[in-house]
Amino acid sequence: MNDTKSILFITVTFPPRLSVASLRLYNYAKLFHKNGWKVHVMTCTQKDQNITDEFDLNIFKIIDVPWKDPYAKIHKIKNKYLRKVITKFMSYVVPQLSIWLPDIRFKSWKRNAIRLANELIKKEEISHIYTTFSPPSPHLIGQKLKSNHKNIFWIAEYRDLWSFSASNNWIKKIVKNLHFQLEKRIVRESDVILAVSKGQQAMMQKRLKRKVHLLYNGCDFDSYIGLETKNDVFNIVYTGNYSKKFNDLDLFFASLKEFVNNQKNESRPIKVTFVGTPKNHLIQSKIKDYNIENHCEFLKKIPNIEVKKIQKRASLLLHFAWTDHRQKGILSGKIFEYMSAQKPILSIGFDQELSELIEPYNGKMLHKKVEIIDFLENLYHNAQPIKSTSNQASMISKQNQFRELEKIIIQ
Repeated sequence: MNDTKSILFITVTFPPRLSVASLRLYNYAKLFHKNGWKVHVMTCTQKDQNITDEFDLNIFKIIDVPWKDPYAKIHKIKNKYLRKVITKFMSYVVPQLSIWLPDIRFKSWKRNAIRLANELIKKEEISHIYTTFSPPSPHLIGQKLKSNHKNIFWIAEYRDLWSFSASNNWIKKIVKNLHFQLEKRIVRESDVILAVSKGQQAMMQKRLKRKVHLLYNGCDFDSYIGLETKNDVFNIVYTGNYSKKFNDLDLFFASLKEFVNNQKNESRPIKVTFVGTPKNHLIQSKIKDYNIENHCEFLKKIPNIEVKKIQKRASLLLHFAWTDHRQKGILSGKIFEYMSAQKPILSIGFDQELSELIEPYNGKMLHKKVEIIDFLENLYHNAQPIKSTSNQASMISKQNQFRELEKIIIQ
């Protein structure tokens, strides 16, 4: 590796902020560093963000770009009802403006980042930039930097779709083709475009009419080595948030209730642990309706290493895929954590790519109550060992995903 290779990551989300997006970028940035690259990261601090000190950030040069968040003024409003109304209004209106005024919320951050990045590229002789969507601002910055520095190599990553996102509201769906003209113009000068799943890769290649490369979130099997696996409780673990619109919580809770009733004469307790999942009215009311309060517990957001310990002690790792058959390739970072833990996985919903990914790890994608109950009961009475693998051996490890990426971007 040429020691002069250097890369600048441009993202609004990076550690110490605790989020799935932060984990993806941190792990790949760390692999760049490990393989001889000089790594810079341009990011921002967001108000009230969850942070952790578990990351080694000394290996990077991190530039925290000044940003005036319009939402910060709302938080200063003393009347909580007025604050709530304005927040809801802004949360609805501002995202719609991005159709014509891309990422207006991060306007000041984008302006400051472009100025600082231009200075950094000249001073440090940056050879590559890596921008990540969402939000759009990193790609907008990438476009500007590419126009200013023709020889720089621009990697544009999509953690999810932009104009044709499955989560678009009705307004964005109406103007998606108009919005796409802007998107296409922004990423036109990028040297490489990355997608996080085969489904999204196929969609983007069709729309953009150019090669799109696949970079999975990737597994880190080795990071679970040595973690305690013993647990006297049959513990079903769910990590992160959920979608009340696109995930079938009722199917899981109905199956769980019947499963619990079927084991009432057994001595081994059954528990569902939600880690970092908002304990809001919706999920609490469902748990109450199905009369399973005594079997559910909620843990607040905790450092990733603590999450891994819980996952490794789990009897089963729970995942919710989308219920919409038309959506393909919606792969959250959490599913790669699940596979890395090498524990049984239950995904409820529909996605062929996801189903094929988890199958070698005793994973099942199911969408019928009788199938879910059978799967739970079989696992309850017959623990199933999973063939062990490693970062070196698996092609979906972050390590081997990085190696494939490096082949593409070194010219």
